[in-house]
Amino acid sequence: MRTVFSLLLAVSPAFAQFHWIRLTSAHFEMYSTSDEKKSRDAILHFERVREFFTQVSPAKTVNEFPTRIVAFKDPDAFRVYAPNKVAAAYFAAGAVRDSIVMEDPSPATYQVMIHEYVHLVIRHSGLRLPLWLNEGWAQVFQTLKPVKDGVAVGDLLPDHIKTLASGRWLSLAELDAVDTRSPNYNEASKAGMFYAESWALAHMLYLSPDYKNGFGTFLAVLNKGRTLTEALQIAFHKTQTQVYADLQNYLSRKNLYGTVFLTPYEKSTEAPVVSEVPAYESNLMLADLHASAHHVVEAGKLYQQLENQEPQRLDAFAGAGYLDVQMGDKDAARKDFGKAFALGSNDPQLCLQLATLDRAAKQPPAQVVQELERAIKLRPDFSDAIFDLAVVKVDMRDFEAATDLFGRVGTVAPERMALFRSALGYANLQRGNLTMARTDAEASLRAAKNSQETQAAQRLLALIDARSKGPAAVLSGERVVRREGTAIGLRCVTPGSGALSKMGIAIDGKQMLFDLPDAAAVEVVHAPGTPDLLKCGQLQPFKLIVEYAPASVANQESAGIVRRIEY
Repeated sequence: MRTVFSLLLAVSPAFAQFHWIRLTSAHFEMYSTSDEKKSRDAILHFERVREFFTQVSPAKTVNEFPTRIVAFKDPDAFRVYAPNKVAAAYFAAGAVRDSIVMEDPSPATYQVMIHEYVHLVIRHSGLRLPLWLNEGWAQVFQTLKPVKDGVAVGDLLPDHIKTLASGRWLSLAELDAVDTRSPNYNEASKAGMFYAESWALAHMLYLSPDYKNGFGTFLAVLNKGRTLTEALQIAFHKTQTQVYADLQNYLSRKNLYGTVFLTPYEKSTEAPVVSEVPAYESNLMLADLHASAHHVVEAGKLYQQLENQEPQRLDAFAGAGYLDVQMGDKDAARKDFGKAFALGSNDPQLCLQLATLDRAAKQPPAQVVQELERAIKLRPDFSDAIFDLAVVKVDMRDFEAATDLFGRVGTVAPERMALFRSALGYANLQRGNLTMARTDAEASLRAAKNSQETQAAQRLLALIDARSKGPAAVLSGERVVRREGTAIGLRCVTPGSGALSKMGIAIDGKQMLFDLPDAAAVEVVHAPGTPDLLKCGQLQPFKLIVEYAPASVANQESAGIVRRIEY
């Protein structure tokens, strides 16, 4: 016999036929099949919790992110989307928006609502934390309650105390190794100890007098990718063994430290707006939940159904595109994102994703630029899009625009620093800023994390060295000219003679003579498999693009110094 779960999964689109209402407040949107009063109370409670966290949380939100709450009155419907059988609510990170998904809301479930909201705060802060700390810290905060002078946090969780008193503890190494695929996280018989010990360790590190002053440093060190052993040593000057012993002693006291935040915890006076939810909207929301839960078949079917029903609405195409990315289908993602973009998507992340895919597929640069420019227009501080647009501008040989864009990037992630400094260095070289170019190239070499980045930085340094000496050295502030022409001849000189070779190129029907420096100072770019056409003497004419630094008015023998040849 098929289980209730499998039957529900097979007919999950029917959930859209439940009576869904949508409640909208200042910072949340809630989809609910629950009682309207319960739903109103719940969304206002979220507003109250959010206001508290904006004032006291050490994990500051970087930017506002659309946040959706989904409340299922039917617990079986909730189970279809839950990540495991032990969750009473969960946080679903989405590509476009995050969701907090829960069973029927009531004051008895507010603790778990707060728990999931903490996960949202941590995600939006940009912090990268191990699973135990993400869960443990959320549990510490879920105990918050209003008191006379403010808000108290840190009450005991009796079920966890019982678990810790009777079960086998995980070592700190075992605790730190747990991820979302681990039995200790997903199996009911094992998850209890993981959650209990995560809560206890986070409680001690965050609230106890011996540790709380170093907690901020602890977060920062973990966020930089250091190990738990390193973070404990740097932040608290203790080994794992010492911290583990402290934790056992801390729990044996049965009277843990709490704290009171002296901040108001007041009810919102603004009533949420309540409306009915059209079938398209509820099905789209459910498809997004399936996608967040990695139910790719179910999500894909719903997105396809919505695309067929309303092909002029972009939402389903956008959702399908993100699902394609999740599945690793780049061609399908380009197609779906492209439709959403053409229909006017105002999602900057989608625009960036599409630009990345189109660039990898070698689509016209102008098309990629259009996608990136929309992303930046929608979000002017979108560093990743600004960075990518700057790199595309370098590829397009628009060095003025590229340099300006690089100046707007802001903080660069370590994994992108080598490319950032290399591209900026190349742009500075093309604009005649040799000193700045060399500084950037050396920084790129130091930041390189693989052989490809190392070789790119070394090639750039070699090009800078070659262009910094000899009669064809780059002059400060040099600007190159880019023209199409036809190669007609090459007069070579003896290497080391101090003279320059000459190259004849016909441009707009006029034969022009250019100085050609040593080979190391000239970039020669041609299609793979194309033979070397640059031979001394008269040339079989061939089309090329030449970039050159124009000669001074006083130099009547040459039109300029060749810097780059493409054919």
